[in-house]
Amino acid sequence: MASTIQDIYAKAVASQKLIADPAQQVILPALEELHSHLNNTVSPTGLRKMFSKDPQPVKGLYLWGGVGVGKSMLIDLFVDAVNAPKRRVHFHEFMQEVHTALHRARKSGAKDALKPVAKAISDKVRLLALDEMQINDITDAMIVGRLFEQLMASGVILMTTSNRQPDDLYKDGLNRSLFLPFIELMKTRLDVHELSSPIDYRQGQLAGRAVYFHPANARSKSAIDEIWNELAGGPGKTLVLHLKERTTEIPLFRNGVARAQFW
Repeated sequence: MASTIQDIYAKAVASQKLIADPAQQVILPALEELHSHLNNTVSPTGLRKMFSKDPQPVKGLYLWGGVGVGKSMLIDLFVDAVNAPKRRVHFHEFMQEVHTALHRARKSGAKDALKPVAKAISDKVRLLALDEMQINDITDAMIVGRLFEQLMASGVILMTTSNRQPDDLYKDGLNRSLFLPFIELMKTRLDVHELSSPIDYRQGQLAGRAVYFHPANARSKSAIDEIWNELAGGPGKTLVLHLKERTTEIPLFRNGVARAQFW
């Protein structure tokens, strides 16, 4: 069984699950260093719980680049190889959970609602991997700044992907100056790497493929299921989007790919 990130990647290439991509391979040493640290340190439930943080804080990873270049694939490959307590979640879903937890904390009378929320996360995970980070409003901007600070202070290692480089997060947003210290914190505490591949693997997977099927029978459904698995990389989950007082439910969502009934 492959024991290093490079071995796992090479094995996936050899089995034709992946295409060897030099842009992706450049990122592998950084992933390997983090992988080695996580798999060779005591988890938060063990002896390291006696300490509030690592003696020498280990940097997390901020991986950014265009759509379809393999950011989510590399995160999945990495997280699957880590033995420490971990969680991989889409950033939007994570923020929904944080808002819900903050609401509960405020109702319980917490003076600083963010502290119990951060503690609940740091008590459970050593690695928090957030896919497709994007900041759209000042509320999320201020929450994520303080939350990440508390998580990193507790020894949680953060990994995130984004279509934007850190300096472009919440660009032109309201009161963005309040968010700038957090950007500097991320650039200090996370190794920033650009994944710059000339290939869009999502679109490439559909090149030359039929994308319209008729009639709506079992054969057509099977063909669409096959395309979904290639694009999304596995089974999807329901995603509920909240906009002001309205909610929209997407029946299936995974890795930035959504699926819904025609009607």
